Amino acid sequence: MVLAFALGVALWTLSEYVLHRFLGHVHKGRNFFKHEHLQHHAKVNYFAPAIKKAALAVMVSGSMLLLLSMALPWYIALAFIVGFVGMYGLYELTHFRFHKVGPIAMPFIVLRKHHFYHHFHNPKRNFGVTTRFWDRVFGTFTRVEKVNVPYKMAKDWLLGDNGIKDVYSPHFALKTRVSA
Repeated sequence: MVLAFALGVALWTLSEYVLHRFLGHVHKGRNFFKHEHLQHHAKVNYFAPAIKKAALAVMVSGSMLLLLSMALPWYIALAFIVGFVGMYGLYELTHFRFHKVGPIAMPFIVLRKHHFYHHFHNPKRNFGVTTRFWDRVFGTFTRVEKVNVPYKMAKDWLLGDNGIKDVYSPHFALKTRVSA
């Protein structure tokens, strides 16, 4: 059961990468993911409504559970689904916090810079949010020292009275400042 749970977690991280890269960026035309994702890139604090995400999670996890229980004992299938959906929940929380709240510990700033590089420098690189592993595997990883954030998209947690808060200045800089 522990192995099934761990495989569910790992498969979510791969799914996160594949969905983001291929449905959010590479796919030409419309799909269920791309519309919301493009809005998130345009309005960096925009997130798809929770009800849409919850409905999709219920449909996907229900379908996966049904299919897996045909081939595996139900408790193994359930452990896998709990790992997959649990990691999806952690992804949603992590992604939301990256945009809305300052880091709770400085080591987590590495993933945040990885993600913000994707937003503010190159949307064809650094697709992972919860891990940089798949970006390394598939050759889309870029090491990030400092992220230049456009002033109009700078987060409240990032800004102090005179620009970037001192604690974040080794990691972030303002790209431009709009005059009032």
